[in-house]
Amino acid sequence: MKVVTRFALVVGALAMSVVLGVGSANAVPLPALPPLPEPFATWFAPPEPVEKKLAKSYAALAKSMKKSLPGQVGVAIAPIGSDQVISFGSLKAGRAWSTMKVPVSLAAQRERGPEVAKMEDKAITFSDNDAAGELWGVLGGGRASVDAVTAVLREGHDTRTHVSSEIDDPPSYPGHTSWALRDQAVFGAHLPCFRDSENIIRLMSQVAPNQQWGIARVGREKGAVTAVKGGWGPATSKSSGHLVRQLGIITTTDGQVAVSMAAIPRSGSFTDGTKMLTRVGNWLGKNLADLPKGRC
Repeated sequence: MKVVTRFALVVGALAMSVVLGVGSANAVPLPALPPLPEPFATWFAPPEPVEKKLAKSYAALAKSMKKSLPGQVGVAIAPIGSDQVISFGSLKAGRAWSTMKVPVSLAAQRERGPEVAKMEDKAITFSDNDAAGELWGVLGGGRASVDAVTAVLREGHDTRTHVSSEIDDPPSYPGHTSWALRDQAVFGAHLPCFRDSENIIRLMSQVAPNQQWGIARVGREKGAVTAVKGGWGPATSKSSGHLVRQLGIITTTDGQVAVSMAAIPRSGSFTDGTKMLTRVGNWLGKNLADLPKGRC
């Protein structure tokens, strides 16, 4: 009865405002009313922004991981076809390592077509470094390879990444490229929209066990399909501790979302790094319905 009575007061007050002309010079002030009872208060409350909701949830995850898997971690999320990124965590960038094999493979495929299919398979599915080196060579090496791979990144709306190579001073390697998580997420968000990326994404969808972590198995019970490419190696030239990262695409019935994430475990262990990214991947799976999604 109390709920009905209070609701009746609200309705009555609204009616009074119409009859008495509230807002005019001769308006009669309305009596102060108590707050709306539940469930009415919930019905009329504005929805919590998705980014704020995810931030709260990620904060709880980060607190838990700080105890069980200490280290640095970061994740960037972008709906497919968009440059809008949501990011969390302290780690913002790091060496690309084998995630750079995605744009290298696509550039080589455009250069030689089916001729490089076996090399692509090895480079993406098994993360084979020799195959990736061959793909780099197919592009001409040096400046020619840098320009071809950079063109792929720019097509993916990554406007900032500088591809490291043997022409740097001192000489470097493509895997040493510093790739910000935000920039990689934007590239991933446009990858499915490329005219010739189907084969690359297909290979990313069937990676070998050495890359079956992070989001590789996320959302399968909900009908989601994932495509990933992992990368790992020393975090810096002066450290033997591992940086582990992953570029991925999650496809659902509601659309697709690109994910870029990386971890530097305090232990320096590759295994701990993959565990950290799997924890983040599981968090993404639990929040799958709230992740921003898009289509080409």
